[in-house]
Parts: sequence; C-alpha cells; structure tokens
Amino acid sequence: MTGAAAAVEASLSSEIAGRLEDDILHGRIRPGDRLDERELGEIYGVSRTPVREALQRLQASGLAVARGRQGLQVAHLSVADLLDGLTVVAELEALAAAQAARRLTTVDRDALSVAHEACGRAVEASDCDAFYGANIEFHAAIAAASRNDMLQDALHRLSLRTAPYRRAITFQPGRMPASQPEHAAIFDALVNHQPNVAADVMRKHILLLTADIVDFLKFVRGTPHEGLFASA
Repeated sequence: MTGAAAAVEASLSSEIAGRLEDDILHGRIRPGDRLDERELGEIYGVSRTPVREALQRLQASGLAVARGRQGLQVAHLSVADLLDGLTVVAELEALAAAQAARRLTTVDRDALSVAHEACGRAVEASDCDAFYGANIEFHAAIAAASRNDMLQDALHRLSLRTAPYRRAITFQPGRMPASQPEHAAIFDALVNHQPNVAADVMRKHILLLTADIVDFLKFVRGTPHEGLFASA
C-alpha cells in the first residue's frame, strides 16, 4: 500500500469511528449491540479493513469490548460505574460552564440560544427524541464556548460512555420538563458572565441525574432500557 493509499484508509477509518460514536451518542447503537465488521461495512459502504480499524479505536477507548464468541459489542456500564461517570461529568461540565461564562462571544451566545429554544419547543411538543438532540447541542455549545480543547476532548469521551443512559433518563416521566428551567438558569449565568454561578447550576443540573437514579432504575424495569446495564 502506498503512503497516499494508507493515508486515505486512515482517514476513512477515522470517519467511520466518528460515525459510530455519533450513532452511540444519539442512541442509534446501544450498549450490548453487536458490532459486526461485515454488517457495518455494508451499512457504511466500505470494505472491512477501515471498519476493523475503526472498531479497534472504539475498543481502545473503552466504548467497545470483546465478548468471546459473541464478538465485539458496545460496552455496558454497571450502575456503580454510571454513578461514578456522571459525577465526573458533572465536574467537567461545571468547569466548561465556568470557562464559557468568562469567554462567551456573541457567536457562542447565538448557538446557545438556538439550542435552548429548540429544547423548549421539544418540551412543548413532548418530543423526547427532539429534546435529547437539542440537549446534546446545548451542552456541546457550552463546551465549545469554553475554548478548552483538552476539556472538550475529555468531555466527549466520557459523554459517549454515559450518553445511552442519559438518553434513557430523558424518557423518565417528568425529567424533560424539569430540565428546561435548569437550562434557563445555566443560560442566564453564561450570558451574564457569572462563572461561579454557571459552574454551580451546571453541577447541580448533572448531579440531579444521580440523585434520581433509584427512580430511574424503577422506571426502566420491564422496558427496553433495562438491558443497558452490566450485571456488576
């Protein structure tokens, strides 16, 4: 393989890894789903080689795990790991909010406003899927406004691990409308350049997910979301 061909294949595998991550983030691929090279190659219209390399990247990051004869699967989290993960996410999101409040530009404010308004429309329409997508954009806009590449990378990796569970929590009765005033408080702190307030309200916003975990676990019993969790 020539250097140019190798570069093209590396770029293709990186693109496929990104698409797989996006599918996991948006719940199109769930924890426990099998990741088959041939099937994914057909879906993405590529050979198995770049798919294999993309899956190796996901495995190296902990997003995919080998399950013997079952092959490669999207990784599960145990309840304990989810709680730990959300606690770390809360601190990272709080730091992102504090830095964004200090560094917010007009362009950042516009992006936040668009995402916040989209969340509001989804709440009014009781559209959980639309809300989840807009919620991702809202939090992504805050991370981008932090202007901290290292922080954004850490948030992205951990968000991918916890995203399927946060998505399921969105469908818990009452959680979606409760999130909107929390978003409003975060938005106000950001646009008023109040880093300490922004960090505090963001931390509380994420930690509410851990505070309601018992209710969430009762909610998912007997639903398709029950299979999200590892046994230990």
